[in-house]
Amino acid sequence: MAADLQEGLTDFSFQTSGSTGAPKKITLSKDQLIQSAKTTLSYFSIKPDARFLLCIHPQFIGGAMQIVRAYVNQGQLDVLAPERILDLDHTLYDLVSMVPLQLNKLYKDLKSHLNDFNHLLIGGATMDPKLEQKIASDTSVITKIYATYGMTETASHIAVRRLGSHFFKRIGQLMISINDSSCLKIRGLITKNQWLQTQDIVELIDENTFKWLGRQDFMINSGGFKVHPEKIEHHLKKQTDQPLMITSLPDEVLGQKVVLLLEGALMPTFDYTTLHPYEKPKKRLNLKKFIYTKNGKIDRKATQKLIEK
Repeated sequence: MAADLQEGLTDFSFQTSGSTGAPKKITLSKDQLIQSAKTTLSYFSIKPDARFLLCIHPQFIGGAMQIVRAYVNQGQLDVLAPERILDLDHTLYDLVSMVPLQLNKLYKDLKSHLNDFNHLLIGGATMDPKLEQKIASDTSVITKIYATYGMTETASHIAVRRLGSHFFKRIGQLMISINDSSCLKIRGLITKNQWLQTQDIVELIDENTFKWLGRQDFMINSGGFKVHPEKIEHHLKKQTDQPLMITSLPDEVLGQKVVLLLEGALMPTFDYTTLHPYEKPKKRLNLKKFIYTKNGKIDRKATQKLIEK
């Protein structure tokens, strides 16, 4: 990709992950990619000639942007196959991007290597709350680790939050707002100064800060109460390592009833006391295996279809 940037290509195509719908191609201009890279480099005060690690697939925007950042910075880019994350040595890196699964492996098996990174960005999927709690409270981990918010359309992240915080802070020169459904919208150079409407429901704290609540696509209307599956999942994942997913099935009384899906045969006991009555699962089902996208996210719509048959 660096060669393509040097040769003067003006447009680049990327594929979305497919976790919220059918995978699709998004075309971004060279100017958008460079603007995103400059914003990240400036926000984290990355000096010229820095060292970067690419360890996620460049087919997706998170990996591709590591290449662009190194190109803009005129720094050194080291490449490591995603599945070989445990092959890291103690090379020092200024900026690294990973998915939560890689962070989990490193923290479990090579924790000391995390301190070889000055800044570590985590994206591609939501953080496991148990893992985040462990790392955020671990005083031996001194590297600056951030969960990121963004999408292919915004050329990677437009907001970040330190592990342990609930709130995302926007980065760069852009505006954020919400529509009547509390879904985030974004406007700036990265969106060619046009409002980009997302399907992410947020609590807008101020013009720079928001809390992510979940996807409007997945919201469940149970008895007139709006249920956000991701909120319930976050609560339950603190109590088990078993893969799980909150979805719904039709109900004659409620319209939709909340359903807990568990991968595998285990049926753990959960504490629902802090959940609203309409948020508590009315049914629990075990599936032998969830359906996943190519980059490891649960394919919600495909997995949902397994219980509708």
